[in-house]
Amino acid sequence: MKFKSRYKTLIGILLVLSIYIYFNFIDDGVDQVKFDSTIWKNSPAEFSLDSMRLRMVEDFLNKYEVIGIPKEQIISFLGEPDETSYFKEYEMVYCLGQEVDSYFAMDSQWLVFDVNNLNDVNSFKIVTD
Repeated sequence: MKFKSRYKTLIGILLVLSIYIYFNFIDDGVDQVKFDSTIWKNSPAEFSLDSMRLRMVEDFLNKYEVIGIPKEQIISFLGEPDETSYFKEYEMVYCLGQEVDSYFAMDSQWLVFDVNNLNDVNSFKIVTD
């Protein structure tokens, strides 16, 4: 009888652990789509996991080696940077949408670029506000 109880407890723990791992490390809740410059420019970020920018950013960053690209090239891909009071230390800031790394998503995610004195991308990050 004790064996069955321990077995059920172990199965329960493994099930809960599997669900936790899936939702925290495997599925970020965002259905990725291919980057399309026209769609990106015509789709302002929305506070949602369905934001087109949020869904495209991974493909954009995988498709283009952005380090060293001229600032003007990034603007041709993504449009003019968003106007915001956040992240003043970066040259270019693009709002993506709802943060994906939190159970209580209250913040937004942003793609930010640092530009060197030659106006080439020096670094980039995806950050939350």
